[in-house]
Formats: sequence, C-alpha cells, structure tokens
Amino acid sequence: MTPNHRPFRAAVVVAAAVLIPLAACRNESKLASIIPLSPTVAPGAIGYELYQAHCAACHGRDGRGDGIARTFLGVTPRDFWNEPFRYVSTLDGTATEEDLAQTIGLGRTNGEMPAAPWLSDEEIASLAAYVRELNRLGWVGRLTSEFQSDGLTSAEIEQIATERVTPEEIITVTAPGWHFRPDVATGRELYMQSCASCHGPDGRGDGLDKPLDERGRPITVRDLTRSPIRGGSGHIELYKRIRCGVPGTPMPAQEALTDEQVWQLVFFTQYLAGKPKGVHR
Repeated sequence: MTPNHRPFRAAVVVAAAVLIPLAACRNESKLASIIPLSPTVAPGAIGYELYQAHCAACHGRDGRGDGIARTFLGVTPRDFWNEPFRYVSTLDGTATEEDLAQTIGLGRTNGEMPAAPWLSDEEIASLAAYVRELNRLGWVGRLTSEFQSDGLTSAEIEQIATERVTPEEIITVTAPGWHFRPDVATGRELYMQSCASCHGPDGRGDGLDKPLDERGRPITVRDLTRSPIRGGSGHIELYKRIRCGVPGTPMPAQEALTDEQVWQLVFFTQYLAGKPKGVHR
C-alpha cells in the first residue's frame, strides 16, 4: 500500500471505531443471542465497553475477526473464538493475561495494530481478560459440538475450556551471563538448523517450506532482513519468539536449545536485520 492510501485507510478504521460501539448499543439483545454471555463479556462490563470502543472495528463486534474495517487492513484480524494468540511466553502455547496486555498496550509492529498509550493499566487488563474470555467461549463451543453427544456435561465442558486457556510452563527470560559472546558463525549454524527452511538461508523469507496457519491458510514468512517483526525485535521479545514459538503457525517452541543457544539466535536474527549489537544492552 502506498503512503497516499494510508490516511484513507486510517480514516476508515477510525470511523469504524466510532460506529461499531453505537451499533453494539442498539443490538445488545442480538449479541446476547450470539454469545453465551458471562459477566466478563456481558454488555455493561468495562471490558465489553472498552472492546467495542477500541477493538471491534477490526476484530468484529463479537471477536470473530470480521470487523467492518478488516477490508482495509493488510493483515487478517485475529478471530479470538477460533485462533490461538500468537505472541506468548509459555512453552505450551497458551497466552498469559500479561502476554495479552503487552500486545494490547504496545500494539504490533507491521501488524497494523497500533499501540494504546491512552489506556490505563487497569483498562488494558480489562481488555486482556475480555479477549481471553472470548477465546475460552470459543473452546466451550467447539468442545460442546464435539463431545456433548458423548455424555460430557456442560460443567465438565466449562472446566476443560478453562483449562485450555490456563497457561502452564511460563518461561523466565534470563539475561546471558558475563561470559556470553555473540558469535555470527555459531548463530548461523543454529539458524540453518532451526529457521532456514522457512525464513530462507539468508533470512529473506524465501525458504523451501511454504507454511500454513492452523486453519490451512498460507502464511507470509517474515523477511528478517527488512520486515519489522510483529512480535517485537527487542532482545526479550526475540528470545520469547524463539524459545516459545508462534502458536497457530509451524514455528515450534525450541525447548531443546540451551539459553546460550537461544541468545546466539537472538543475536543472529538482529545481525540479519543489520543490527549486530549484541545482547548486553
């Protein structure tokens, strides 16, 4: 998209952000028939009101990724009911509310989701709880469709759905020790073993593998030499992406790598982007 098109698209998104809450207020009864409401997502709850004001234009009034502004975006908004959250700090691929809050507060580089500095920490926490609840309700719907005929009760389905959105194995990012020295050769070797099949031998997103997401849609592999990394290009965020993978994509968690190996990959990723600046900053 050319720069001249961006103001038009931004204006459309802003207009949608204004119109969606008004439409939602007129259709709360219809919403109640669509969503099995819980207190977190019920109209009138702070998370609901914030979501309708700031998120529904793209992600849709009910969180299904079908907002009226999606046509003007270069990416597909997340369907909170049916798709996993991409940017996590857990080895099991389940986002913590802190992960969700970080995404909401900081936005996503090149993901067309802006940062939200105008929201307070409490408001961001309410939004994180809201979208997590939408994800849980999605699990309730899928589990009900699949297992209710097998005799599972609604209470059992609710319990399983809650377990599915409860994170386990949360990682701790530990800074490399004083002895650590970034090494391009070591980083390249690790990269060729773990990353090159998709990202390409030189990081240009031209690997032989053509990955699909969890719903069978083609994924545009990130060009690490020039494309902004949506999950963040800082040391800590790159560490999380490498260690935890990206749920919903073929990029797996790298549990077998040592901390030093992960840090070497962090350095090499920044080296590919023209930022060979080490990890001690």
